[in-house]
Amino acid sequence: MPITFVGRLCARRGCSRPHWKDGLCARCWRFAELFGKDPRMLAYKPLTAYDDGRDAVELPWDDWEREARERGVDVVELLLEKRA
Repeated sequence: MPITFVGRLCARRGCSRPHWKDGLCARCWRFAELFGKDPRMLAYKPLTAYDDGRDAVELPWDDWEREARERGVDVVELLLEKRA
């Protein structure tokens, strides 16, 4: 009998583990921490790496632009704030 989870899943493409922190499961979150990566950016790197020549990262530019407009800053400034 397969195990089913109720609720959010890890945001990392290809990972089906349950959400733990910052949008990632515990395993992916620890991986990001180990290498000093921002967990939100690690979510866009698929578990299978980029094994297809047409595989590309999809970044949420529309969300970032909307948030930047709401705050009255540039997208670059918004991303720098999120990094800090």
